[in-house]
Amino acid sequence: MNKHVALIGGITGAVGSALARELCSRNNWEVHGLSRNAPTRPIEGVNYGQLDLNDQDSLQTGLSAFKDVTHLFYCGRATHAEQVLENAEDNLRLLDHLVCGVETVAENLEHVHLVQGGKYYGVHVGPFPTPAREEDSRAPIPNFNYDQQDYLDQRSKNRKWSWSASRPNTLLHYSPQISRNIVSTLGAYAAICRELGASLDFPGNPGAFESITQMTTIELLAKGIAWMVTEKSCLNQAFNFTNTDVFRWKHLWPRIAECFDMVPGSVRPLKLEEVMSERDEVWKSIAKKFGLKTSSLDQVANWGFADATLERYWDEILSHNKCRSLGFHEWDETETRFVHRLKQYQNSAILPT
Repeated sequence: MNKHVALIGGITGAVGSALARELCSRNNWEVHGLSRNAPTRPIEGVNYGQLDLNDQDSLQTGLSAFKDVTHLFYCGRATHAEQVLENAEDNLRLLDHLVCGVETVAENLEHVHLVQGGKYYGVHVGPFPTPAREEDSRAPIPNFNYDQQDYLDQRSKNRKWSWSASRPNTLLHYSPQISRNIVSTLGAYAAICRELGASLDFPGNPGAFESITQMTTIELLAKGIAWMVTEKSCLNQAFNFTNTDVFRWKHLWPRIAECFDMVPGSVRPLKLEEVMSERDEVWKSIAKKFGLKTSSLDQVANWGFADATLERYWDEILSHNKCRSLGFHEWDETETRFVHRLKQYQNSAILPT
């Protein structure tokens, strides 16, 4: 079996790290990774390089060490605020710098993979046709996902390499170093409510409490990407990747409350970014009481991200039929996985029990 050589751009992020662990678990992969900063939790078997995709000149020099790369994975994003449209030009520039640099040095480049997401369908903007299928018409909004995919499609036509793209929805993951995480953020919210003697109210839009949505367990996504990039029937296409089930927050909410021995409350819309940003001292008290690893609330919770996630009163359903029809049958049970992840944070002394 031929050995594949992976280069993962954005390897210290949640998706990049999960993908690296998945590929390292397979005998036929050699794994390299790029990031601006050194990894806080290096993965055994990964060769790390520190490069800034914004700096094209130093990037070109640094990439000379990766001449054997066969598969390039782009898991990065340009810096952005929550609840705004992300800058298409910035995101396209980062991808272009990486692809051009790798093309120059890696003569055996076979495939480029792009991690997208539900934002391709406009899940962050408003209601969209569901279940969303990969070939659905695009929304009439600026969207960096469109620009990046078009770039790969056009550039690959006169090259030896093919491309693919994965589209997960909200990610379920255990990543202690990443606060932009719906599990740890809602866990911190629950802990603060309990400390203040409050019930666990749902802080989002009333419609979001009732709507149907999907998530993607990050290990499932990593397996899907590894499958996709070596499966010939998947070349030059995009694929949705979710856990394949659906859930409602109103059903999951009591299970979250149970993890903290709390009573689930009512729907009480709040802007967490405004309300919880004033609770640093409460969190420090919680951290001291339970011996938590960090007393810095901003290392555990991203309130703007939670606000953006919980304001969606519309259904978020992505069709999984395309990848299933080509042989990928992995799935996960979202509510159970969410609770499992929450308990991981508690058992690791990042959230209180």
